[in-house]
Amino acid sequence: MLNQPGRYAEKRQDKKGGIPGCPLMSINKDSVVLCMQEECAWYVKSFKMCSVYLMGHNAAMDIKIKQTPQR
Repeated sequence: MLNQPGRYAEKRQDKKGGIPGCPLMSINKDSVVLCMQEECAWYVKSFKMCSVYLMGHNAAMDIKIKQTPQR
């Protein structure tokens, strides 16, 4: 999943008002499995987002901070 950062971002449709695909349940599937949202154990209700996306975003931000030169 981390080797292909745009793979799941392309399949997400929540910006268009649709239900996003689940990155964990969609692995090795021919079609995207939709997110169960509040019924899912990985869903963070306060952020209205999957915890997998939150972990990926936080990891990307951490890497970006570490790669920026310190002044």
